[in-house]
Order: sequence, then C-alpha cells, then structure tokens
Amino acid sequence: MKKILFLILFLPLFSCDDWLDVESEVSVTYRNYFKNEKDLERILISIFQSEKLVCAIPRVSAFGYAGLQIDRPNTTAAGFQELNPASFLDKSEINWKAHYRAISLANMLRENRSRFENISKERADFWIAQADFVKALMYFRLAQDWGEAPIAPGSEDPTVQPKSPVDSVLAEAIRWAEAAKRVLPTYEHLTDANGRAITSRQYASLGTVHTLLANIYAWMGGLYGKEEYWRKAEAEASLVIDGKVGTYGLEDDIASLVKNTFGKGRGTKEVILAIEVNDVDDNWYNSSSLEMRYPGLCLVHYPYGVTDPSTIASARSMPRITVRAVEAMYEAADDRRKEFWYKLGETLLIEKEDPETGEKYEVEYVSSYAFINKWRDETYSKNPNVTQGGSKLIAMDGNRVVWRLADLILLRAECRAQLGMAEAVGDLNRVRDRAGLRGYNGSTEKKRLLKEIFHERERELFGEGQRYYDIVRNGYFRDELKGNYKTLTDEEVKNGALYLPVYMHSADKKNPFMKQNTYWLWQQK
Repeated sequence: MKKILFLILFLPLFSCDDWLDVESEVSVTYRNYFKNEKDLERILISIFQSEKLVCAIPRVSAFGYAGLQIDRPNTTAAGFQELNPASFLDKSEINWKAHYRAISLANMLRENRSRFENISKERADFWIAQADFVKALMYFRLAQDWGEAPIAPGSEDPTVQPKSPVDSVLAEAIRWAEAAKRVLPTYEHLTDANGRAITSRQYASLGTVHTLLANIYAWMGGLYGKEEYWRKAEAEASLVIDGKVGTYGLEDDIASLVKNTFGKGRGTKEVILAIEVNDVDDNWYNSSSLEMRYPGLCLVHYPYGVTDPSTIASARSMPRITVRAVEAMYEAADDRRKEFWYKLGETLLIEKEDPETGEKYEVEYVSSYAFINKWRDETYSKNPNVTQGGSKLIAMDGNRVVWRLADLILLRAECRAQLGMAEAVGDLNRVRDRAGLRGYNGSTEKKRLLKEIFHERERELFGEGQRYYDIVRNGYFRDELKGNYKTLTDEEVKNGALYLPVYMHSADKKNPFMKQNTYWLWQQK
C-alpha cells in the first residue's frame, strides 16, 4: 500500500496520557467497534500516525542535529551539537507524547480482543501483533532517548506511574517484540483486511521484528558491555541478512540506492522498515517550509532550494558542510562521493543577470561548501499563498526509511568485531564493494576495526539519523561530538547526560512521581 491516510478514529476511554504529561483526548466507547477486520486495520492506521510522529517528524530532532556531521552549523544545530542546556531544556517539542499514544492504542487493541466479532483468530492475532511491534519500537526509542521512562499500565488504568529504569524499558521492548515475532509472517505473506498483498514497509513483518531485536540487543551490548547481548544481536541480524525471515537485498549500485530507496519510486528491495510519507497524508499544499524528515535534509540547498550557490557562503542561518570535510570522509573512488553529493568541488556555471540591462550571462563558480544530493526528487509548493509568485521547496519526495539492509549488515559487522569474529571484515567489505571500493586492508585489531566500521556507517548512512546512537553505543561521544560532550565526566554520563531531559512543564503537574534525571536537573536554573 503506497499511501496511508492517517485518521485518529480510535482513542482509549482512559488514555495513558492521563498519567504521563499530555492532555486527554476525546473519549469514545467501544460498543460499535471491532465488528470486522477493517475496524482493526483502522486502529492500526491510527497507531501508525503516532509511530510517524516518532520516526518521521518533519523537523530535525535534538539528537539528529547532535550527530550530524556539519562543520558550519547554524545557531539551532550548534546548540544541540554542543550540548547547550538552553537548547534542550523547557522545549515542548522534546517530549514523549506520541510514543505513549501509540503504546496506549496498542494496549487498547489487545485488551479489547474479547469484543472482536466476525474476525478469525489468525487475523486477530495478526493485527494485535502489528500493534505489538509498534509498541516494542516505541519502548526501544524511549530507552534510547530518555533511558528511564514509565511502563504504561492498561489503557483504561488512569493511575500515575513513576519512571522505570532503562533495563526495564528495554525488557518491555523485547517482551512485545517477542510477542510479535511469534505471529508475524515474512514480508511476502502480509495481507490487509481485504485480503490484498501489503506493499507498505510500514507494516511489520518477521524480518522487521528480528531487525528491531538486533538493534535492541546491540544497544544493550554497548550499554552494559556484555558479550551475550552482542551474540544475540549478531544472531538476530543474521536471520534477516541471510534471508531466513524474508527476502531483502542491497540495491545493485549507489545510483540505484538513491533512486529507489530515497526517491519517489519508494522501492522496497533494500528497505526493512519505512514510514509512509506523501502528499495525500502530509498535506504538502499547506506546507510552507522544507520538511526535514531526515537530519541530512537540513543540508538541502543548491540546486533545489537555492538557485545561486555563491549565496551559501554567507548564509549563516543554514547548516553547511565544507567540501574539504566531505572529501576527508570519502575516498576518491567512492561512488557515494559522487551520488550523495552534487558536483562535489566542481566548477559550476551560474547564470547571472545584469541589474541594469537585464542581460543574462554565465560565470564560473567553485563552492567551498558541499551540496547534499542523496534526496533529489524535489517537490515545490503549488499554494500561491506560500509561493507568493516565486518557488518554494517544501519536500523531497519519498518515504522515511528507518532501517535498510546496508545498515543492518554494518550493525552485524560491529557485533562480529565485538565478538572477535573474522567475518566482520566480510560484512564491511560487502558495503564497500557496493560503493565501488576495494576490500578493507587495514588493521583488524578490535578497537581499530570497530572504529573503521563506525566510519563506514558514517559514510553509508550519512544524514539518515543513526550517527548519534552509533556514537553513544560505542562510547565515542568525547571523540566524535562537540562542545560540552567532550568534557562529560563518567558521573555525568551515569546521571543521564546522553539522554534527553523530560519536558516537565506539564509532566510534573499531572504526575507527581515524574522526576527529571539528575544531569538535567543540575542544568536547570
């Protein structure tokens, strides 16, 4: 299914919002619901809306900025990159409302199973498993971003809940992922309420669940430093990569990757999980600024949103990256250097107009700044109130890919390097080979190999939003991040410096058990 219309049709009588930090939604009764399978599908679509607000927000998140490789940040990006308390604290957009809305709806669906009518057990299991996957993903994202977080009670339980430790939140993610794993088929066997094949990769399949488990266990490996978690992560990833839980494959080359995976073609060969993004769902007609559903989209300037590249040198309101920084990141023979970046360091012919005569002429220009070209299917506003007679870039068409196979292959390489497995280099080389590079011939000493795999993830996944989490998982924050991140003490990290603060303005009023983590409590004035 290419397009998903998000409609909040089903909301629990007592939302978990009540015991967290958000306002209650309009309550409804269940008397006339669950009469057929389409009712369950509609509930899942409502859950998908909340999932989208977590995984595909139209702005760059705090950690999206923090991990983005830009050497000329604007004020907003710099604040997050330097761990400036003013950038993180008291910001209403940094909250977990959407996470818990999805969890609440998933709980509601499971708890009302006895009310289902005209639905076979197999199909009831399927829709509940879809909701369980999203719930597992939400708990994992809570653990990554906040560490400690409440475990939601039943959907009709309004009692307030304190935060649980991160290991309990991760255990909850595993619990519901395992529940989904026992039910969901491979991608090739997903069908909707009408019996039609599902083509949207926002629906979970067996491969999606194993990918989530691989990410959870790898995160736990980095968090706790225990070999058992790296082994579990490696095993989960291998099931997906080796084709035992569905068919996935790398795009044949980087040009095909850009066209099919990040573009309007919405190809699924390499995609494991993607959030549906399109004009129908997202009302681009009324959009007035560029939707930045990947962190890297904040670098979309020339030739899409800016027609004269010479203006970028003085555009301090724009985050920028220099040609020198990109050239240092990618080898000269790397196809990603050519495909992910627009005419990197090349001489450009720029059309100018004489202000007095109106005569047009061309000048040569070499920019010191690089232009991202990983997303290139541009969409311009058709709303005259937005364009005001000009042209306004509002989106780069294509779904928001959360996980793809190259990501998972490199994650397995990291797991294997942690375990001292020689096969780690083979995984690394598989991604390098697709990029047109020779095999890795550097040191295979554990620390050096892990750092090389990390850098390969930087190159392959540039701007896709994983880098901050890669840094935290590997403990590289003092080396790879900026500003206050470089001087964090072990005690500050233990007290939550690498997590987001809880948005307290409503949380502390609605839930007296809600407490700020120690690091951010110390930063408050």
